Amino acid sequence: MSSWKKSSKAGQVHHRERSQLSSREHLGLLEKKKDYKERAVDYQTKGNVIRELKKKALDKNPEEYYFNMVNTKLKNGVHSLKKKYKEYTDDQLKLMQSQDLKYIKYKHQMERKKIDRLQSSSHLIDSESRPSTSHIFFVDSQKQVEKFDPVKKMRTHPALINRRSNRLTIEQLKSMKVNFDDELINKFQKQRKKKYAELQKRIDREKKLEQVESAMEDKLLLKNPKQTDKNDDDFWSDDEAEKANEKKKTKVVPRKK
Repeated sequence: MSSWKKSSKAGQVHHRERSQLSSREHLGLLEKKKDYKERAVDYQTKGNVIRELKKKALDKNPEEYYFNMVNTKLKNGVHSLKKKYKEYTDDQLKLMQSQDLKYIKYKHQMERKKIDRLQSSSHLIDSESRPSTSHIFFVDSQKQVEKFDPVKKMRTHPALINRRSNRLTIEQLKSMKVNFDDELINKFQKQRKKKYAELQKRIDREKKLEQVESAMEDKLLLKNPKQTDKNDDDFWSDDEAEKANEKKKTKVVPRKK
């Protein structure tokens, strides 16, 4: 069969592509179909790119901004950063995270000390966060209820009637020889409220720091699970550590005869 195929192709005409005319040789080689196809594909791809760029330019937000517009510059037609970001190794990152945790612990302790100092200086008797209480007086008739005056009953100044602590009587105030001024009382009340507001803010901040500290500790434990077994020995005393080590040792039991 192979010989038959060869014999059938013996009289076959070889179609050769037309070459460039001798009068047009100065224009170069004659373009063939494959050359035209490559040129057409290149022309179409460039046209599509230009069309997409025009569409992006029309749809662009004039107020659009991002920081790489300032932090990058063109080098040989390619955008590159002016200042390259520092690259850290895994050990350096772990060290930085541990230092961040130490700083958070330090701030947490500082807040705790400031809260203790504020609580010791203010006994929180007049604090608004304390549950509201009432002073009950008993009278015999409805007329006494209508004529009842708590200031006269407690024998104190009207400005001190709502206080839970240091509610001095008029006799005590006269014996102390203090110039009783409403403005001075209001000033002290404002200072006390300001102090309690600061205390509440510090308590909230201390709670947030505690949450951040616990989250960072969990993150470090997840990254370094092998270190947990090493650090657990630090919490044991010497005697307890020896007992734990003895339990870990393998025991040799003699075989029964």
